[in-house]
Amino acid sequence: MAELNLTANGTEQERILAYLQENASDVLTEKINNGTPIEKDGKTLINKKTLDTFMKFAEEEVLKLIAKNERKGRQVRCIEDATVFGWAIHYFEEESIEGKLYNQDGTEYEPPKPVKKTTKPATPVVPYTPPTPKPKPQMSLFDLIDEQNKTEEKPAAVVEETDEDDEQPTPEEIQEILAEVAEQEKKERQEPKKGSPMYQHYMNIQAKYPDSIIAYRLGDFYEVFGDNAVTIAKELDLTLTGRDCGLDERVPMIGFPYHAADVYFAKMAQRGHKIAVAEDETNVRLIESDDKRLIDIETGEVLSDVPPAAEPETDILAREREIAKAFDKDALIKLSDLLGEIFTLG
Repeated sequence: MAELNLTANGTEQERILAYLQENASDVLTEKINNGTPIEKDGKTLINKKTLDTFMKFAEEEVLKLIAKNERKGRQVRCIEDATVFGWAIHYFEEESIEGKLYNQDGTEYEPPKPVKKTTKPATPVVPYTPPTPKPKPQMSLFDLIDEQNKTEEKPAAVVEETDEDDEQPTPEEIQEILAEVAEQEKKERQEPKKGSPMYQHYMNIQAKYPDSIIAYRLGDFYEVFGDNAVTIAKELDLTLTGRDCGLDERVPMIGFPYHAADVYFAKMAQRGHKIAVAEDETNVRLIESDDKRLIDIETGEVLSDVPPAAEPETDILAREREIAKAFDKDALIKLSDLLGEIFTLG
């Protein structure tokens, strides 16, 4: 049993702690006891979670569940323990969910306070006053003669040397360049994002098994993404959430604990789905939709396998004849007379 560094306040938290201690894997135990790194405000912090922070998370999940059922015209009267325990595993497993943040030295992290911008008083605008022109000095007779000579001189023609190779593009060439730039920008905008490495692995498996629902193992959960997640959430009444997979929008997702996975796989198979269970991108096993196990739809309990069909009567008689050939015929007739007609002899 895992030793978890968690403190329970109250009966409810004690039950959740007992479940986590019994079911947490080594990876999850490490996350709970030592926290996980998280990037925030340009710093690498330690994200630690407690049972108190989980209770706040659970309250939010309850409100979501109530709102979901109200949209369907139903009321939530109670929530099963298995659902709450599933929330607990998901809360402590998912690294993107924030609990309490600590600095690397173990002190509690305090976000930076917003800096108030101080506005400088506006500088008064002084109207522009042009300078007063100075009076021109009175020209002498010699100055007048020099000025007249300057006006009579014709300036020499200035010939600018041009580089034949430095020619400006024509308007038609400019239009072609602009059209190429616009086409390149259009291609970049239309090129779809591939998503995170995990999501690319998931889609590679989906491409290999296009007619199957892919259940991908992530830590202590199996997760289903995309339209299949929407379908299974409706059929099995699971909570539909979303995951950031590196695309423009969050991808629809459902998840269920690995230790209860066989129940969910059986329910999906009973509804005619094929399931490809992927431990990673190369380790995949198939569960066909003709799985005939008997499932309690309300509780998900696997009751039993369907009993084999009764053996046809003609096959039973033929087998009896084969057995009878191994015995003495006269002895069998006498035995049949004593015990009644219990043999059919060929």
